[in-house]
Amino acid sequence: MNFVVSPGEVRAAFGLTGVIYFPRHSAAHHQLDGRATLLLSSVGLPDTAWFMSRAGLHADDPVLLSERYAEGTVPEGSRDWLVLGMFADTPLALAPDTGTVYALGAGETQLSCTALHRDVESLVHSLTKFQILQQELEAGGDEDREGRVDALRAEITEFDPLPFASEDSQWHLTFEEVIDGIW
Repeated sequence: MNFVVSPGEVRAAFGLTGVIYFPRHSAAHHQLDGRATLLLSSVGLPDTAWFMSRAGLHADDPVLLSERYAEGTVPEGSRDWLVLGMFADTPLALAPDTGTVYALGAGETQLSCTALHRDVESLVHSLTKFQILQQELEAGGDEDREGRVDALRAEITEFDPLPFASEDSQWHLTFEEVIDGIW
């Protein structure tokens, strides 16, 4: 199965210690589709200071949203979602039935769940492209920072429009910080 980003590209961007691989599970209750499972076990999920994969969180932290958050705070349809990690201090969860990646936020009485990526492939693609841009900027390629960030935003949006669909999305805020030189 081919993905938009290869295992080699992810390892080249994040290094050998910056990629976490997840074993495949064949338990009867396992709901994750085959494509997401294959990506997580063969391409992997980045693990950095700005994106901590599930494996980068505390080992005893629950994986299911319903086990991680207080009863009544998790919306009914998201109780079995899986915690993927933290992106710039925002928890991300995977809906195993649809494959969609959601950003979680504090709501008035329940978690707010905003679709951030159509699937894990889109998340890994975006994280990898963003890491490459960061490395180029750090290496002195700071000329036309705004143009380069806008070009990457367009590339990510072409593959999946969800990351920048909302002005309040974590991706949008992160890219604005890169333009401002904070990252």
